[in-house]
Amino acid sequence: MTDAPALAPSDPATRPPSLIADPDFMRTWIAGGLVGVMRWMDVIVVGYYTFQVTGRAEAVSYMLFLRMLPMFLLGAFCGAWSERLDRRVILVSLLLLMTIMYSSLAVLAMRDSLELWHVAVGVTYSGVFWSFELPVRRTMIGDISGPARLPRAMGLESATNSITRASGAFLGGALLQFAGIQGPFAFGAFVCFLGAFLLAGVRRGARSESTGREPVFASLMTGFRFIQKERVIQAVLVITIVLNLFGFACVSMLPVVGVQSFSMTALETGALTSLEGLGALCGASLVAGFAKPAQLARIFAIGAGIYIACMGLFAAMGLLGGVSLIYAAGAFLFIAGFGLSGFGSMQSGLILSRAPGNMRVRVMGVLAMCIGCGPIGILNIGWIAGTLDSGATAVIIVTGIGFSFFLLTNIFYPELRRRLT
Repeated sequence: MTDAPALAPSDPATRPPSLIADPDFMRTWIAGGLVGVMRWMDVIVVGYYTFQVTGRAEAVSYMLFLRMLPMFLLGAFCGAWSERLDRRVILVSLLLLMTIMYSSLAVLAMRDSLELWHVAVGVTYSGVFWSFELPVRRTMIGDISGPARLPRAMGLESATNSITRASGAFLGGALLQFAGIQGPFAFGAFVCFLGAFLLAGVRRGARSESTGREPVFASLMTGFRFIQKERVIQAVLVITIVLNLFGFACVSMLPVVGVQSFSMTALETGALTSLEGLGALCGASLVAGFAKPAQLARIFAIGAGIYIACMGLFAAMGLLGGVSLIYAAGAFLFIAGFGLSGFGSMQSGLILSRAPGNMRVRVMGVLAMCIGCGPIGILNIGWIAGTLDSGATAVIIVTGIGFSFFLLTNIFYPELRRRLT
């Protein structure tokens, strides 16, 4: 593949006035949506399959741990390292390897040769891909959009993530139930190949604005020094760590709660989980329509708090009433999605809007590392669920601790409660 001419990402003359009319944005955005479907499909498919094979809640958490571990270990370095390469080539290459990985798993499943360790290898490579996808593709979106169009671009990103969160969970449960485990894997191979094809045609945003060749470690340290001066970015990173340790780790238990507390099939579990994404979509629409720039930090913090609290209440419904409270549980999961929309809409937007161009990919790499703290929370909740033999109880305990840390963070960072300039 030959490199297309690199256009300056900061030159407004190279950008169409509308995001929808911008082919580079549309290709990058649609590719992100396609692979996003597989991201959330994997959570349900791998979790449900693992629980059916092993019958152990902690085994489900181990799988998600393998997926999140590369982001924790590599996230910050991926951001610093990728600024010296063509971002488009990085993503296209990794997506083609994802295509091969999913195809291999599908073939093994069709031959009845699939074993749990094959799936474990696959989710680990998926973790490597997501370590690059967050800092690389989101930075491309920011560079292609430019400052004037960035809020709209992040709104579309958030809405798309909500749609993929809902559709991926539902589609994964449906394919698993009606086509077997090979169905989701074959679909994943097709989606990743299509994403690679779309990104191969992107012309702008592929090159970093940084012109130097600073060593990777030195580049990473430069990013950390910048973060030390930006308390709003610090607050975003700390809240991100809290949510990944004590909020998003609970996602690994959703298939377990569905089976243990509500006696659900794969399709029903996927449908229940999709309510979170549906709530996030509705919330993202409200944020995009009514949010003011000065309120972004507040929306981010309030959304994080709602998410943690409602995930705990969802699990409480399963623990207290079982099947009789399934509708209440679904309602809390839907409201948790509302909170997620506020958190997700502002997380990348706050960083990209407050970091200069040559710092964006470095700080986004640090964000990926913070998101990668999730494996610690996943192991923790898996251990609690295995010890107590209850996924719902584990979620309640973890979210209770997480909400306490969330309140302390808001006290330490009053910037989260102030109007931003």
